[in-house]
Amino acid sequence: MLSVEESAPSSADERITAERQELKYLLRGDRLGVFLADLERRLSSHRYLGEGANRLPDPHHYVTTIYFDTPSRKHYRAAISNVEANVKFRAKEYYDLHPSLTELATEPEHIVRYQPWLWFELKRKHNDRTAKQRLRVPKRGVPSLFTSGRVVPDAFAAPELGLDDSTWSGLEAIVGYCRELDEPLEPSCLVNYRRLPFQADDGSLRVTIDLGLAFYAPEPDLWTRPRPLVRNELGPVRGELEEAVIEVKQHSATPSWLSRALDRACVAPISFSKFVAASGAVHGAS
Repeated sequence: MLSVEESAPSSADERITAERQELKYLLRGDRLGVFLADLERRLSSHRYLGEGANRLPDPHHYVTTIYFDTPSRKHYRAAISNVEANVKFRAKEYYDLHPSLTELATEPEHIVRYQPWLWFELKRKHNDRTAKQRLRVPKRGVPSLFTSGRVVPDAFAAPELGLDDSTWSGLEAIVGYCRELDEPLEPSCLVNYRRLPFQADDGSLRVTIDLGLAFYAPEPDLWTRPRPLVRNELGPVRGELEEAVIEVKQHSATPSWLSRALDRACVAPISFSKFVAASGAVHGAS
């Protein structure tokens, strides 16, 4: 089954992006097939079909996430000292690869489709509850948000970015948070992975499986490069994760069928952070 978005964002996506319970699991590769089969029987495979969407068939969905931190690594130290309550600030780029186009492509980028913007997100975690506020910024305007690689909070509200009124809550939260910090924010580490997303049609439940996590240090031209942030553009790999990461995002109790599927996959909830793993790989654990 295929769940579609006809606008960006849809009401279902707004619901699952709002405050929710979020549980994480690490899944061994040899158990992936059985867990996927259970998911596919119960949930729709989720695909964005709104503004700027890639409508070619059979895409492989990928995400590159840029995590921000202060020069003293304030966010990293807060995350490892209290895994149950912390804040993350990040930017995401989504893109698709189409292996079926390989024989027709004359350049590697010909098999890549991506949306021309970055999503900046402020994510707050308290125990197993998370809340996220997002702001979509056109890629052409992203360089104006930084001076010498550091975040300029007021630049998010610049008229030339063309942000509409629907982004106001995300804009206000992000600008306010950056202003409150006693240190500037700058790119700290990157994570790239393939994502298999599944979602209930009403937005009450989303399950994602992230494969092939790889960690990178930010390159000097991160904000000015015209190409999408695909894996082979990110520089040397600083670390990798062998297991797949399952994330269950929901507003009520875990459905019994999903609990059984997780039991069959032999996984239990864990405290895991892509940011902490990537920051440790890039900068060290101290």
